[in-house]
Amino acid sequence: MNTEYVQAIKSRAIEFHGTTVVVNLIGGQSLTGTLAYALDTHGGRYTSYPDVLSVTVSTKVHTVRLDHISAIGQG
Repeated sequence: MNTEYVQAIKSRAIEFHGTTVVVNLIGGQSLTGTLAYALDTHGGRYTSYPDVLSVTVSTKVHTVRLDHISAIGQG
C-alpha cells in the first residue's frame, strides 16, 4: 500500500482518537464505534506510530491494520 496513503490514515486516526467513527474497510465492510490509536512516545525520546488501530463496537474490540482501511470519518 502507498506510504503516503497509510500516513494519511495515521493522521486521521490521531485526529479521531477517542471519538465515535466509521471506519470503511477495503472490500466494502465498515465498523462504527470508538477509535483507539495510541502513540508510543518512548519516554519522550521519539514517537512510534502503530500500523494498527482499534475500534470498539459495543463491547467487542476490533484490531484493524491501517493498510486495510479505505477511509475514516466521524460517526
